[in-house]
Amino acid sequence: MVKELNFEHTDSITHELIATHSEINIKNVEKTIDDLEFTQEKILVCGRGASSHPEFNPRFATPSTMIQADLYVTVDHHKPKKEYFTKKGNYAVSLIAHPDIQKKILELNGEIFWFSPQYLKNDLPKITSGVITLDNSGLASISLSSYFNAKSILLSGVKLTGLYAKFLEGKKLVFENALKNKTKIFSLDGVLAAKTTFDDWCKF
Repeated sequence: MVKELNFEHTDSITHELIATHSEINIKNVEKTIDDLEFTQEKILVCGRGASSHPEFNPRFATPSTMIQADLYVTVDHHKPKKEYFTKKGNYAVSLIAHPDIQKKILELNGEIFWFSPQYLKNDLPKITSGVITLDNSGLASISLSSYFNAKSILLSGVKLTGLYAKFLEGKKLVFENALKNKTKIFSLDGVLAAKTTFDDWCKF
C-alpha cells in the first residue's frame, strides 16, 4: 500500500494507457463540457495543496481536494480512490482518465461531462491540462475556467511544487492559453500566480 501511495504521484501515464483509456471512454461519451454553462466572470479553482478553501460560487476542485464544488475536474489515470470520490455532482472528466472513474461517478449518481486533451484527434472539446503523458487535474481546472470565459481565476491550493513540479512545463501552456483568452490568474499563496487575498480578489 505504501508503495502504491508513493507511486501514485511520481509516475506518468504511458502513451499506451492514453490510447487504451481514450478508446474505452469515448464509447461512453453522452455529454461534453459544452453541455455545461458557467457565465460568471470569476471562478475559484481549488487543489489539495491547502487544507481549507474560501466559499465561492462557482468553485472548481479536483476530487482529491475533498470539498464541495460546482464542478469536479479529473484527468487521473489511476483507479479512483474511494475516499476521493464521495460526492454527487458534476464531473468534468478527461478521455485519458481511468475508465473505472466513470463507473464510480455513476455509482454516486453524478453527471459526467467529457473533454479531450489537445493532443488527441477526436470531435470532443479540447482542454489543455499539460503536455502528453503529464496531464494535471489542477491545470485542467484552470483551462476549463478560461474555456468558460472567466475573466479572473483565483487559485487555492494549486501549487505544482515538490513531486508535482514535473507539471510546470504544462503550466506554461495553460497560462499562455489563458492569457490569449484574456483570463487573469491570481493565487492565494503566490506560488503559481500573482498573490492576492480572497477579499481583494472579490473586489476586482
